[in-house]
Amino acid sequence: MCGSCKHFRNDAAYLETVFKGMTSLSSGYGSVVAEDGICLLYDRYLSARASCASHAPREHV
Repeated sequence: MCGSCKHFRNDAAYLETVFKGMTSLSSGYGSVVAEDGICLLYDRYLSARASCASHAPREHV
């Protein structure tokens, strides 16, 4: 699932920098966003539950 992929970003601060003035979603911290985020590989906004063949597990530091 995308939520565990190194290409997926869904932290609120990052989303607010990508989508300046997130008025339609309230804010990057809003419940409307849920766990959705951006796939940096494909430049798409999608659900953390989505998946694709390019999944690369996030490295834990």
